[in-house]
Amino acid sequence: MSLTDQTYKTRSKKYFDKQAARYDKSWDGKYCHQMYATLMDKMSCFSFLSVLDVGCGSGTLLAMIKQEYPDIQAAGIDLSENMIVQAKMLLGSDIPVQAGDVDNIPWPDNSFDLLVCNASFHHYPDPQRSLQEMNRVLKPQGRLLMGEPWWSKNVRRVINYYLQSPFNASGDVYIYSRNEIEQLLSKSKFRPLEWDLINRTFYVLTAVADK
Repeated sequence: MSLTDQTYKTRSKKYFDKQAARYDKSWDGKYCHQMYATLMDKMSCFSFLSVLDVGCGSGTLLAMIKQEYPDIQAAGIDLSENMIVQAKMLLGSDIPVQAGDVDNIPWPDNSFDLLVCNASFHHYPDPQRSLQEMNRVLKPQGRLLMGEPWWSKNVRRVINYYLQSPFNASGDVYIYSRNEIEQLLSKSKFRPLEWDLINRTFYVLTAVADK
């Protein structure tokens, strides 16, 4: 990559710190919001008592999860401190959220039944380490539920070329094909279960932590 891992993280943090107060009304926020219904529908197929939202942003999805499943334990983490401020304003004290790095998730091993990662994975410069951390905090046979942007092969090639350039200010790192993301999952002790393309706009995948 042309940019270092820390450069990507710094740019991502700066970008979302700046957007935080108006995120839900921004293009990014509206793009993420269109994924929520599919994520909630997929979630209804799982049995879980605890969930971690990695890249929780302003906390909107966590609020929806807690409303639908009031008895579960829920938590969130995001690289952007300003996003966490917004999430705390929305969620109050019922759901603990904190600023932190997915490459060093501040929870013990085997803490959660379900981990949600929505429109965040393409910001991670070391995807293998990030997935290994997700696997670590999931209980054995715990579920990973991920939503990510999708574009056709040719468009994806152009976008990924741009993301490696110094002109990339948003901190996005890489847009993955289905084959690429499933290979990463398999190398990180996840077993891919489903991959669904929604409206040719984004995909939602589920995987199980085999450990």
